[in-house]
Amino acid sequence: MAFIAPLAGAAVGGGLLGSIVTTAVGVGINLAIAYFFPQKIKGPRAESLKAQTSQYGDQLARTYGSIRTAGAVIWLKGNHVDEHVKTERQGKALGPEVTTYSYTATFAVAFAWNGPCSGVTRVWADDKLIFDVSAEALQDAVDHGTGAIGVAKGASIRVYLGTDTQAPDPDIEADRGAGQVPAWPGIIYIVVKNLPLDEFGIRVPNIEAEILNSSSTATISVDTGFSATSSAYGNDTNGNYLASNHAGSFSINRLPAATSIFTGNVSYTGSVHITDRNDVAVIGGAGDSVGFYDCATGAFRQEVTGLGGLNENNVIMDDVSFGGVTYLLVGVFASSLSLLTNIGTGWSLVWTASTTHSPLSYLATLSAGPDYAYALRGSISGTSKIVNRLGWDVTGLLSDTDVTLSALSGNAVACHYDEESDSVIVLDANGHLYVYTPDLSTLLRSNTSTGVGTVVDLAEPLMSKRMKSGSDLIAIKSFTGNDIREFRVSDLALVNTFDAGTSSWPLKTSSDLGQYGLNETWQALLILPGGGPAPVIWYLPRPLRLPVPVADVLESECSLTGLACDGSQATDQIFKETA
Repeated sequence: MAFIAPLAGAAVGGGLLGSIVTTAVGVGINLAIAYFFPQKIKGPRAESLKAQTSQYGDQLARTYGSIRTAGAVIWLKGNHVDEHVKTERQGKALGPEVTTYSYTATFAVAFAWNGPCSGVTRVWADDKLIFDVSAEALQDAVDHGTGAIGVAKGASIRVYLGTDTQAPDPDIEADRGAGQVPAWPGIIYIVVKNLPLDEFGIRVPNIEAEILNSSSTATISVDTGFSATSSAYGNDTNGNYLASNHAGSFSINRLPAATSIFTGNVSYTGSVHITDRNDVAVIGGAGDSVGFYDCATGAFRQEVTGLGGLNENNVIMDDVSFGGVTYLLVGVFASSLSLLTNIGTGWSLVWTASTTHSPLSYLATLSAGPDYAYALRGSISGTSKIVNRLGWDVTGLLSDTDVTLSALSGNAVACHYDEESDSVIVLDANGHLYVYTPDLSTLLRSNTSTGVGTVVDLAEPLMSKRMKSGSDLIAIKSFTGNDIREFRVSDLALVNTFDAGTSSWPLKTSSDLGQYGLNETWQALLILPGGGPAPVIWYLPRPLRLPVPVADVLESECSLTGLACDGSQATDQIFKETA
């Protein structure tokens, strides 16, 4: 291509003018070449995606007390690690095109065969702690303001305690086929989903776990310190943060101890929402504006106006991210629906749709998905079986369709889009659960024997966007007794039942604890009591390490070999702290 520039200069003329034009044309052509044929740079890539799994003859341990033991990989999704390719330009538009590769693995690891155990509380990958859900760890985090518990970023871990009633894992069945996967009763194992492998040499690391064979469950709670308000629109929790706004008294706290980050009076007096980008969106200006605050510092970032609202108190918001962009839907009660994005610098308003379709004037909940948003009708007299399915894209509101869910046994009170399973979860007033396809056309499964009991026939705005308690898990609070029941999304099976009456949770006997939402990161409920008390955080029960009598171990070991044993004379206890 080098011959093009001199020829262009000769055609225009000689001398200085010719040189200038020659240079300009040459630069222009080079820029065009750089734009349409950018330099391509590729990062390091694994030579093979295959990984070794367990072999015949691998041994599993028997565990007693609190013990750290190595496991054997019994399944690897697709028999290989997953490669993720990302291509983007570096710098400005004419920069080189850089392709990077990252790797994750989804696999199962078995640890012991003398289940059931009391809990699997900690997991290590090559001696790096990637999972810690013990009561001791949570209490330490609450007491000292640390956050060193939970699951490795980007991953999730599902635990099987080795019960006789445990079901086959849904991810393994999806890979190997329904009916082709055993439930492995008595086997204590975990399924690790989407574990990043870059720091493990792009291989499945050695996995060890802490197994408890004697434990109790501990309940922990904290006071948010928020103003006494039960508004589900004025409170939110997401990730490591809590936010509350009561008539302009605005607060941001950090979990797990609800440590105050910002408390003060602001001009925005309406609803709040914490986005996945760690911004707190606060409605003001009679519903026409939204202010954004930084969760980590409480600093004000920006304001976006033009929402066309008439009321700032009952605004419903939810965000969804895909393609590297976050989209925030804002529904202003009896007025409008707006879309904001983070494309460019900060947040900006993309479009506002007026209430041309009457149901928009009384929608009370909102849960956003990549194709549709879902809203429930709300009124003083209750809800209905109708879900308003809002089809949207970046050009505007595409459709606004009422869908009657005839399978429901009662009115819908919460409707949640689950990104992990790409499905819609509906809770009705009878405490029954239903899972639908994203377009609401097909009922995938239901559970009409949840044991939750009837709930208040009113729309649950916070519950509708905050229903997940963990990977493949949702949690529902009963209206009477305030017990918590946890269900798997994949089959709606009951996983855990938590008795509020035996817990240390405050206000547990109150009959006015209808509004609540889940924090998936910390497996906690943000409880909004009525009648004046301030909101509180209930952490779901976690295993607490306890010593094991030596007599129990001796008798158990003897029974495994068919021998009779009376270990009553052994009074010592086994307890190993697996640091």
